[in-house]
Amino acid sequence: MAPLRLSMSSPLFFLFFSFSLFGGSAPTDLASDRAALLAFRAAVRGATLRWNTSDPSPCSWDGVTCSDSRVTELRLPGADLVGRIPPGTVGNLTALTALSLRYNLLFGTLPQDFTALAGLQLLHVQNNRFSGEIPPSIFALRQLVRLNLEGNLFHGLIPQDFNNLISIYALLLDRNRLSGEIPDLRLTNLFKFNVSFNYLKGQIPSSLRRMPASSFVGNSLCGGPLAACPSENSMPAALSPLGSTRNSIRPIERKNLSPGEIAGIAIGASVGFLILLLLMVLWFRVREEGEGKSKELRKLKPEAEMGQRGKRDAQNKKAELPSVAVVPFPVSIGVDGVGQKLVFTGKVQRIYDLEDLLRATAEVLGKGTTGTTYKAMLEMGTAVAVKRLRDVNLPEKEFSERMDAIGAMDHPNLVALQAYYYSKDEKLLVYEVVPNGSLSGLLHGELSFPSIRCLKRCQAWVLTSAVAGNKASGRTPLDWETRLEMLAQNR
Repeated sequence: MAPLRLSMSSPLFFLFFSFSLFGGSAPTDLASDRAALLAFRAAVRGATLRWNTSDPSPCSWDGVTCSDSRVTELRLPGADLVGRIPPGTVGNLTALTALSLRYNLLFGTLPQDFTALAGLQLLHVQNNRFSGEIPPSIFALRQLVRLNLEGNLFHGLIPQDFNNLISIYALLLDRNRLSGEIPDLRLTNLFKFNVSFNYLKGQIPSSLRRMPASSFVGNSLCGGPLAACPSENSMPAALSPLGSTRNSIRPIERKNLSPGEIAGIAIGASVGFLILLLLMVLWFRVREEGEGKSKELRKLKPEAEMGQRGKRDAQNKKAELPSVAVVPFPVSIGVDGVGQKLVFTGKVQRIYDLEDLLRATAEVLGKGTTGTTYKAMLEMGTAVAVKRLRDVNLPEKEFSERMDAIGAMDHPNLVALQAYYYSKDEKLLVYEVVPNGSLSGLLHGELSFPSIRCLKRCQAWVLTSAVAGNKASGRTPLDWETRLEMLAQNR
């Protein structure tokens, strides 16, 4: 058979040329979206490993939404994703309208091929580890309505190119490392704006002064909702020349005061003097009452004074620590902690792991010199006390040996150490929760429950004293003789 020859003027050559020109690019269909998602899964893993890859359609996978045979939404918040977003993955989902990858451990920067997401309206990547300057690929997303980059490590200046996002409604850049001045953003649809807790300085632009003060705190900014800038407080010299001041004074010096004006000045001065006298009398009375209370306190017995001090400390702690503020557990294991696990001590049942602890809701119990203690409520309903240590610079081996020694201690008067976690950035101690007050409250009469952990020989006293007191709290604090007996008996 003779070989097929194609001339440039033949119709077959034209069809071949058209296929080569238009058919050689990557297909934009559900199969190409599935391939992009599988490449993304291989790079960041996490919850995406639960996707059923045997299913030819990705529309049934967790976090994936489809419309018209295309992937239109990818929502994977808090999905334990770790790593970089490589090119050719999310950037190939060209029909995306919503992308939410918040509360993960993604780092690096956003790929340049994000410019292909022309229809993207929502981009949430807050609370990750993205770094570098704000990616220029974002400014090509003209349909963006909500952009949230807070809680990352972005640095550098805030680009003027944000003005390209003409449809933006919410722009959140807080808790990064941005520096320089805020550019003049003329975004008519902008309703929510936040750049707090960065390294910004200078004046707040007039176009953004309608935003609340909380949008700018934690920087070196002035003007608008914050304090006025020094340049705004100073009066231009041209407004008060020396010559004009002299000219304005001369007519006043020549004018004589009328009797009515003199009487008005005298009455105003008398009223001002009476008000000043009244304020002085009130101040002396308050001072005398304060001195009387201090004399009464000095006359109190030592144990009564200790009880008063215990009440003040308890009230201060209640005022400082929000008892009902429940928030996600504020611990990030960081990139260097990836792969680390909780180490359990003693005979504690291993019914939870580090991931369960990080997903728990937390309530602050107290703060001390060595760290902060939280009450963490796990999803399974179990409550544990977590001590988040600070300023502990021990090698991992020595830290583990000390924790194993503490975990081996078994005594009814000690709270058992259940587990610990060690990484370069975070060191956590996990204890069982003791919900019924403290030893300070027992000693000073501030307990609301008698059944706390106490020394065995004082348990009967606690139960009897719980109903015998006549103070406002309903309990009588221990006197010093009883305290010394308890100390001598338990040595």
